[in-house]
Order: sequence, then structure tokens, then C-alpha cells
Amino acid sequence: MGKIIGFSGSPTKGGVLESAMTKVLEVTGHEWELVRLSKKNIKYCIGCVGCAKTNKCIFRDDMDELLEKFMEADAVVFGGITRHNGVNAIMKNFMERFSPLYHREMFSKGKPVAIVSSGLATPKEAYKDMADFVQGFHMEEIGALETGGNASCYKCGFGETCLYSAFRAMNGDDVKITNDTFYRLENDAECVQKAKELGEKIAKRVERKN
Repeated sequence: MGKIIGFSGSPTKGGVLESAMTKVLEVTGHEWELVRLSKKNIKYCIGCVGCAKTNKCIFRDDMDELLEKFMEADAVVFGGITRHNGVNAIMKNFMERFSPLYHREMFSKGKPVAIVSSGLATPKEAYKDMADFVQGFHMEEIGALETGGNASCYKCGFGETCLYSAFRAMNGDDVKITNDTFYRLENDAECVQKAKELGEKIAKRVERKN
């Protein structure tokens, strides 16, 4: 049985992204783990290139363990959400700390990877950042899933009145925020089916590798 690791960049436990990633991982039928990056101590890369000689970062934090998990996994699922026209900071910071795998030998080369992205209207922007990262580190993208999402305006308390609310921009000035406003993965049958298909694709790739 293979081992599959998922790295979630969502700050929301049990949110749309995490639910989608969990569905994908469960369907594989292999041993799996979902890591919540928001709970990890990951310093930001300072561009010192201290890792060039040793392939080890100068910082001792949770990234040491996470890179080990990445290297040991038979396949990986990266998950991020769109924030300000790109993947969110939690995932971006995580990706930038992969530099130790890049110098002189591409340690990430060939790693089978799936990408899950979420966003209110623009999950493609998060996907693009993660896909560029996967390509740059010579990993093998085996599939992707894009889901809907929810704007922070839905729950900030001012979504119905703020002049700059994404909710008002999309729905007009006289619409109220209700439970039906929120996107829920379980209500999106097409997306759930695509998540299952991605999980099956990962399983086949792992089985072929092993």
C-alpha cells in the first residue's frame, strides 16, 4: 500500500478546500495524511541561498519534517485557495521553502502530484501558482480539481452593507446573506464526482509506481 500526503493551505478546518482534499485522499484507498499548514511553524524564505551547499535550510522549524514527508510520499496533493489574484500566503510560503530540494540535484523530480484549488469565482488563479511551482520543481502533475468557495464578506458581518463587498458585487444591493449563500462541496455533485475521479487517478499512478 502506498502513502499519499496532502498539504492544505486553507486556514479553515473543515472548509471547502479541506473537504475536497479529504474526499480525494479517501478515494485513493491508500494510506493518507492531510497536513494543515496553518498549524505549522514555517518561517518565510529570506533568499539567503544557504541551502545551496547543503540542500538544507538554515532554519530549524516544521518545514524539516514536512519536506521529509514530501520525499517519502508515493504521491502528493497540494491544496490552496485564491487570495488577491493568486494562491494564498500559507501555501505560497510553504512552496517557497522548497528551495533546498532544488540545488545541484532536483530532489523533487518526478514526484506525482495532484492540485486542488478553491475560490469564490477564481480558483484558476490559485491553481496556476501551484501548477507553475510543480512544473518548476520538475514534479509530475497527474490531475487537478477546482472547487467553488466563499468570500470573507459572507461572514464578516458587513457583507450586505459594505460598498466594497464581494457579496454585493455579485448579487446586488438588496439580496440578503443566508445559509444558502454559502458554497458547500457536498451540494456540488459534479465537483464531488470530479474529486472521486482525481482520487482514482492518483491511486492508479501510485499502483503503477509501486
